[in-house]
Amino acid sequence: MIKVLVREPRPDFRVFIDLLFGRGRNVDSEGDAFPVFSREWRDLYLKDRESEEPAVEIYAEETSPLIFEIKSESSRLEELAALYLYLYCGYSISKDKDYLADDIVSVLKDKYLRELEMANCSIWHKSSESNPYPNIA
Repeated sequence: MIKVLVREPRPDFRVFIDLLFGRGRNVDSEGDAFPVFSREWRDLYLKDRESEEPAVEIYAEETSPLIFEIKSESSRLEELAALYLYLYCGYSISKDKDYLADDIVSVLKDKYLRELEMANCSIWHKSSESNPYPNIA
């Protein structure tokens, strides 16, 4: 499990679909992002229906609502989701109770460069109250 102490707001949860599984994937998602474009969600579950990849869970701790735990049976998906959350809105990131130093974060950024670029270009960053589905013309 990886933990991220976040600063508000978080990205639209749909960015994580692009990040973890790719654009246009058929993904089972559950959580509390309401309305759909919310940047205040606290609970997220994602599972790609088109592959055997395990699910990813991102959720706020009950006692410390700005500390998010990221879990997956895939260390790749767990690292990637936690890294993006940290880079987007995080203050600190830790694994097994040890804070990750900048040099370790840099190694992870290099390792997941392609996926991070895909997430940074995600259409879902443009979602808003007036345009919750920016991919629909």
